[in-house]
Amino acid sequence: MAIIGLTRQLFRQLRATSIFVVFIAIATFDGPVLAAGPFAGDFPTDPSFFPIGVWMQSPGNASEYKRIGINTFVGLWEGPTEAQLAALAKDRMFAITEQNEVGLTSINRELIRGWMQPDEPDNSQYSLLGYGPCIPAVEVSAKSRAIRLRDPTRPILINFGRGVADPSWPGRGRCTGDQEYYAAAAVGADILSFDIYPVGSDTPHVKGKLEYVASGVNFLVKRATPQQRVWAILETTALDPKRPVTPEELRAEVWMALIHHATGIVYFVHEWAGGFREDGVFRHPDIVREISNIDRTITELALVLNGPSASIPITVSSEVPVDLMTRERDGYLYIFAVVMRNEAAIAEFTIPGLGNSIATVLDADGTIPIQGGVLKDSIPGYGVHLYRVPLSVVPASNSVH
Repeated sequence: MAIIGLTRQLFRQLRATSIFVVFIAIATFDGPVLAAGPFAGDFPTDPSFFPIGVWMQSPGNASEYKRIGINTFVGLWEGPTEAQLAALAKDRMFAITEQNEVGLTSINRELIRGWMQPDEPDNSQYSLLGYGPCIPAVEVSAKSRAIRLRDPTRPILINFGRGVADPSWPGRGRCTGDQEYYAAAAVGADILSFDIYPVGSDTPHVKGKLEYVASGVNFLVKRATPQQRVWAILETTALDPKRPVTPEELRAEVWMALIHHATGIVYFVHEWAGGFREDGVFRHPDIVREISNIDRTITELALVLNGPSASIPITVSSEVPVDLMTRERDGYLYIFAVVMRNEAAIAEFTIPGLGNSIATVLDADGTIPIQGGVLKDSIPGYGVHLYRVPLSVVPASNSVH
């Protein structure tokens, strides 16, 4: 990486953020899943595929990332080049890249499953003279149109900064506080993503507040059209040199994004603590193991995650906010729940018409009894529990179709 690029990344990634969130004790997030666009060069339409990416990495490391469940490289430094695409081809790794002649004509161009705009147009833009203004929304939208004219067969991704989740974030320059910017800038794009790193943040009202990941996803989902997808970029390393991300925090951030209807996740793995390392996540074996576990679970549950919301109106009651997403498949009800504060919760999930049954806690090799349609469980602060419940005992009038 050139020194200017490194400096730019340093200032971007260490200005972490988030804001406004007060969740009530009963909350569900079971809206419609945003559909993929009808592009010939898009990601696989097989519902067993779920996009799991890594941000701006060297293609020579593709095999290492593939081993832990990554299927997409998002961004190629000063690329795509023929050498980069050839390296990705060895591991059949997908990519989202900036559009250039190589990407349009390469023998390995089928690996490119999307085009991306320059990163964080909503933030102040870096130059040798310092940080200038944000890129006007009309210019961002115009660039999407220009990309589409050269290739209408692939989706277009725009990654926004932390202002998506934190309107007070001052790093947007003249765009600070302008939340209408995003809908206008997103016109013509197909995948809307954003990054916010609460653990690594040095912003007091954001520091350690993982729920800001959910706030950003909610913000984009509400403004996305039915054809637009929403992804989240998540922290994995010690962006705060004194406070690396823990496996439990990473798991919470991932599932907060998924439960609030992100349809793709991307890991930010750079690290500056101890000297810059592009693939700094490999300094943290515990995080690498957690990424592998998370990615395995997502892949195993992809058919469920990509499926319809459950028709049974499930609710959760808890003094500490617990958000959930429900799905149903092959005679089972799936409840994915996350505690939205760093406080332990006693949660009661009410499943109308179920009666007595047993819930399997996925990834925990355990079960929990359901009495009178109520599943009661203790979940630690920022904890994630994934349940699978058989629906065979649901009366015919309440059966799932």
